[in-house]
Amino acid sequence: MKKIVIKRFLTKLYLLPIVEQINFWRQKLIHRKENKKFKQEYPNIQLPPDFYIYETFQLNYHKFYTNGIPTATWLYNLVSKFKTLEHASILDWGCGTSRVLRHLPAVAGDTNHYFGCDYNPKYVDWCAKHLKGINFQLNQVTPPLPYKNEQFDLVYGVSIFTHLSEEQHYNWFSELYRVLKPEGILFITTHGNVHSFKLTVKELQKFNSGKLVVHNFKKEGNRLYATYQPEAFMKQIGSANKFEVLHHIPGILTNNRPQQDVWIFKK
Repeated sequence: MKKIVIKRFLTKLYLLPIVEQINFWRQKLIHRKENKKFKQEYPNIQLPPDFYIYETFQLNYHKFYTNGIPTATWLYNLVSKFKTLEHASILDWGCGTSRVLRHLPAVAGDTNHYFGCDYNPKYVDWCAKHLKGINFQLNQVTPPLPYKNEQFDLVYGVSIFTHLSEEQHYNWFSELYRVLKPEGILFITTHGNVHSFKLTVKELQKFNSGKLVVHNFKKEGNRLYATYQPEAFMKQIGSANKFEVLHHIPGILTNNRPQQDVWIFKK
């Protein structure tokens, strides 16, 4: 039985939040020893509260902290093929607990100006208090962002559109276009074809016809609200908002886990 069917059943019975809590405590127990060891070895590294880490990644301190470094490097290297990131304004749209953003100044250099925004006030408050040198702002699930027109050279969103409705896809593409400078870069990741095994037969037919598929198990923006973006849909929505597709990397299976598609657009 596909997970999607089980999730729908649990949602109808209002049991999904309980299952989430059980899974949180399960992960906490599984990683208890190695997390304790990490805290002993790196007492000065600031980490978010456990449930914040669980909501945005996985409850493994070492992976949460160290995985952000290669991700920041990967992002920087891809973007640098199309734009020089020096004295640039960079926004992490949907920064969460800043797993990636906290490492970007060390990777991309200290001549840039770094910004992070998220709709979750708990995350924004924690980041603003503990991660210095980065400007954090609260936004809503819907536009606008608290920034001026043409403010950023680069806006990136790692697994953000994957949790938004079709209406908000269009709204946010328009808003991100607004805050980007001319020839600015938009870097996003999506659930592409390699994730289609998670869909039912009817949903797969819809996906293969180039239409967005939505799993709305919780409120929009939550990680249990999942959307799946076929290539045709992404090209259409980019074109509709005057973006040029610079690069598309389809996701693949890595260690039997599906990776997200990468899209790099230019204003």
